[in-house]
Amino acid sequence: MNRRSFLKGTGVALLLPRMESLGQVAEADSPRRLLTIVNHLSFYQPHLIPEVGGVFEKTPPLLDELSDHFDHLKVYSGLDNPAVQNGFGHTPCVGILSGYFNKLHRKNRLSVDQAVADLIGDNTRFKSLVFQAGENLNFSQISWDKHGLPVKQIDSPRKIFNLLFQVDENEKMQQQVLSEDRSILDAVFAQAKSMEKRLNATDRAKMDEYLTSVREVEQTVKRRAYWADRSKPGVDYKLEDFDRKSVDDYVGTLLDLAVLALETDSTRAVTVQIPFWEGFKEPSLTGNYHDLSHHGQKPEKIKKLLMLEHAILKRISTALSTMKERSAGNTSLFDQTSTLLTASMGSANSHNFDDLPALVFDSRMKTTGHLEKKNVPMSNLYLGLLQLFGAENDRFGESTGAFNVLS
Repeated sequence: MNRRSFLKGTGVALLLPRMESLGQVAEADSPRRLLTIVNHLSFYQPHLIPEVGGVFEKTPPLLDELSDHFDHLKVYSGLDNPAVQNGFGHTPCVGILSGYFNKLHRKNRLSVDQAVADLIGDNTRFKSLVFQAGENLNFSQISWDKHGLPVKQIDSPRKIFNLLFQVDENEKMQQQVLSEDRSILDAVFAQAKSMEKRLNATDRAKMDEYLTSVREVEQTVKRRAYWADRSKPGVDYKLEDFDRKSVDDYVGTLLDLAVLALETDSTRAVTVQIPFWEGFKEPSLTGNYHDLSHHGQKPEKIKKLLMLEHAILKRISTALSTMKERSAGNTSLFDQTSTLLTASMGSANSHNFDDLPALVFDSRMKTTGHLEKKNVPMSNLYLGLLQLFGAENDRFGESTGAFNVLS
């Protein structure tokens, strides 16, 4: 946190991105970051995984949603999680990032996102942040610390927003700001304008871009709150809630918050999980996500399932594009971030925990395309990712060797 700048107002403090004008950006200042995204119910793999290995040529429809990032993408298929097989229903999903679901017997108590956070999280406000789009059910806990204890997974965009920007909703000024549906940025406007005078043109553009993105995310969150002074007429005020059943309003907002957390260097390790919603509502589509994922090969169910999965991947692609546009130090946020997209199941329809997909995005990728790794432990990929962050481990979970992820 040394030499970092805040904009502070009554009941709010915004940690700013590093600014060259303020001597906060060194030439060598390009920290590594990790964004991990897990879809609990997997994806319909015939529409995600290419039929052949090697470079991307004829790609399936779901994968096409990520076409803007093919130059930095490696797709793995057929991966296995051998130590999570001895469970029923969705219970083994808790082991997707650690390789083990039974904490009493598993050899590895640590999930890969937290293993990376242990390596890179000492110089940020939060060692890691874990978000999830849905209720934290007993089988949707996927992040575990080195003691095998669950890492808190936050499902409320309002709580995440307040955590990132130190918003104190109990403070009177903030109650007024919220009740009038104004922005927290109003509380720091004067200081922001004053600081701009000290910034060069590049940093002024960065500041403007950042404050605009904060305002846009804040508007999307649409917090719902009831204020303390209810005894006074007209004080109670309810803001419309974001739609928990919408990919754009829920998953999209969590991804926007993940990008902001990385951009401000509030943390360098963010995990976003997409568990199943009991119900969802998109334009011209309503239903039960869990039910559609267990489609029984019925074409009408698969058609609806694919509409939802296209929406999810489109929002992930948007987040990656945003990271390419945002600067962090001397490079883009995307250039500093390794992004892992995977799933807790190979197929929710058959409840299998092998044949797992994993997509890795990294600007340093030397070769891209599809690699089929039939019955190879997922932990081989995790070990390779850990080594990208400087780990000297020669084993993680059930690994039999490390993938050379960037080769």
